[in-house]
Amino acid sequence: MKRAGRVYRSYTAPAAAMLILITSVALIFNSCGEPSRVHITGHIEEGAGRMLWLDKLGVAGPVPLDSIELGSNGRFGFRAGLSTPAFYRIRIADNNFVTLLAEPGERINIEAEASSLPGTYRVEGSEGSSLLKKLNDRLVETKRQIDPLVKEIVELEEGPGFEEEEARINHELEEIIRAQRQFSIAFILDNMESLAAITALYQQLDDETYVLNQTRDIQYLKIVAESLMKIHPGSPHVRALAADAENQERAYEAYRFAAMAEQSGNVVTTYPDINMPGTDGGNISLYSLPERYKLVFFGSSLNQESMQFAHDLIPVYNAFRNRGFQVYQVSVERDREEWLRRIEFSELPWVHVVELGEGSFSAAQAYNVQQIPANYLINRDVGVVARNLSVPELRRRLARAFD
Repeated sequence: MKRAGRVYRSYTAPAAAMLILITSVALIFNSCGEPSRVHITGHIEEGAGRMLWLDKLGVAGPVPLDSIELGSNGRFGFRAGLSTPAFYRIRIADNNFVTLLAEPGERINIEAEASSLPGTYRVEGSEGSSLLKKLNDRLVETKRQIDPLVKEIVELEEGPGFEEEEARINHELEEIIRAQRQFSIAFILDNMESLAAITALYQQLDDETYVLNQTRDIQYLKIVAESLMKIHPGSPHVRALAADAENQERAYEAYRFAAMAEQSGNVVTTYPDINMPGTDGGNISLYSLPERYKLVFFGSSLNQESMQFAHDLIPVYNAFRNRGFQVYQVSVERDREEWLRRIEFSELPWVHVVELGEGSFSAAQAYNVQQIPANYLINRDVGVVARNLSVPELRRRLARAFD
């Protein structure tokens, strides 16, 4: 562990960072024809006058379903229709919420304090929600132990005994994180038939670090996905988990193959292909581009940062396009015609393909894209050599490569 920055690192961010909240949604509240309901009631102490929201959580993001202004007694009640287990969230603010895992027909009761819903809540009437609370409480305690040690190591002054102190703190951190990891694995193995296991798979110690962050942890994604697909094959959370498990395994196999090839001296192509419609409607394969270096650029014409990156990229593209460099831009869009108009207006001179829709995007999942814009620099002969380069970094990298 290094002193600079965070003292722990993750191996990978699972492609469904879309799964991380496991708290996202696109359901219909109180709709007719659904075979059952969930009733969520409770009391929020010192919540008078505060707005309390009910969200449904799915793989596309949280969707507000209902809200209520808390009265002087702090009591509330919500109802929602559902046919399969689903994740919900009651919140006072985006950073002050409680996540629930509801089953059809459950009557869930919540007691909490308005100042800190996650730190004070109690839940009854829902086995899945009780499991989520167990996960939440343990992670909160782990972070409580980690935070002062992180602060201590950042503030540690170099001098006599520095290395010993640094080693001591890092050892304590490793033991705390190891204990959390062991807890999470035991929880997953004990609850593979509950969607709560999905939450355990994607818990994070911070914005960059997953509790389960080792290569071999892909096995837990697989076994939970296999178990839940037998019980809840129609759940969007389960389907997203199964897709992520497959993508993670594919990425690992590519990594392992590349490492073996490097050791043996073989030259191989180790990056996933993308084969999607271009501006003329015909598919363009990433593998078909002959250039020695290719920048796979994920963005959207609706995203200002993506468009700014594309604009800044033009001079670099023009400088190296005749020396063996190509840009393959993958745009995630809602409307093809609007995308074509924006591409034409922006005069971006490289290869463009598009993936339309509002759900999960296969190309982005194949490259484990967590947010846009994102980019991957590919050497045709060896695979991905860098990712998320700034434009100046890309220019320097290409200048070294072609000189």
